[in-house]
Amino acid sequence: MKIGDASKAYAGVKVGRRPAAGGVRSEGVTTLSDQTVISGVPEAELTPKVREALTALMSEVQSLRAELAEARDRVGNLEKLADRDPLLDVFNRRAFVRELDRTMAMIDRYDMRASLVFIDLNDLKKINDSMGHHAGDAALRHIASVISSNIRQTDVLGRLGGDEFGLLLTQADQATAEHKAEELSRAVSASPVSWKGDAFTASVSCGVVEIIKGHSVDETMERADSAMYDVKSRKNAG
Repeated sequence: MKIGDASKAYAGVKVGRRPAAGGVRSEGVTTLSDQTVISGVPEAELTPKVREALTALMSEVQSLRAELAEARDRVGNLEKLADRDPLLDVFNRRAFVRELDRTMAMIDRYDMRASLVFIDLNDLKKINDSMGHHAGDAALRHIASVISSNIRQTDVLGRLGGDEFGLLLTQADQATAEHKAEELSRAVSASPVSWKGDAFTASVSCGVVEIIKGHSVDETMERADSAMYDVKSRKNAG
């Protein structure tokens, strides 16, 4: 490897061209020689040991840059994993609350419309007791898949814990969000859960609230949670 080429990888080594002794100026332009200059020293004046040391140093810098790029990739992957639910391919509670907080800040500043939907898998305990917890996990994965397939890229789905999901619908008022929740509920019921060569039907209850400007994240989540339990109570009473 030529010192002149390798030195480009090391920011501390400056490579340039030095005018030949007695260089001639023609119409304001200096005629340059072919001497390579490293940190102000012509390559020809470098001793073999200095040249060897610079080569080793530049090789080390290149290696460190490669290690840094690899470390950044690993950090990016770990950040993505930290946001995902360990069972389902959706946001976990922490990441969902972060997105909700961000959306509420947009609502407060720009008067954007958005709604929050709390979604509960009905009778998860019965599924677990009658068919086992793996069947319950299959039902949760199925619901997450159906909902994810029927929302926009701008919407946010997350698992809040246990059998509860949160869905953040941007640019959606109360009526629009209620219509979407009904649509998702029908889609879940119409698509049986595959389990051990057989299938069973799962259903959900949805509580919908339009996000109110000035309310906190906790207040908004409590309203949605109450709306969802009101829906479940009416279903159980019926």
